[in-house]
Amino acid sequence: MFKKIESIPRRYRLTFLLAVFVMTHLIWGTEMLRYFGGWTLLLFVMFPETLVTKIPADKTKDMLRLLSREDDRLRVGMEQVALSVVKKVALSEYNDKYAMLSFPYTGKISSNYVFPIEQMNDVRAWLQTHTPELEIIT
Repeated sequence: MFKKIESIPRRYRLTFLLAVFVMTHLIWGTEMLRYFGGWTLLLFVMFPETLVTKIPADKTKDMLRLLSREDDRLRVGMEQVALSVVKKVALSEYNDKYAMLSFPYTGKISSNYVFPIEQMNDVRAWLQTHTPELEIIT
């Protein structure tokens, strides 16, 4: 049902919602504001894309430039963390063009990284070579 609603352009959904709001105001006056919960529910039904959380990610053109190992620390971009804290790394396809590198089991590296999918095998090889103690989750 929500896919059908999302296929309708947002401006038409907003126009419909405003029309219903104005019609109920004309019929009930300010008494309609007592049903705030219903209006909130209608708002989320009309705009279901607001309920979907998107993964915040940093896009990069060259993931290998961001990766480095210094003694017992893994550095990814501007963030660094001890390898004993990381344990696991998630490396997977994000879509047809991009792959994603994330660190789901640690809060020390907060960013997820999206990079061209052509580099995925090179990033996997770098992780296996330079950080063999990390488990790569696909």
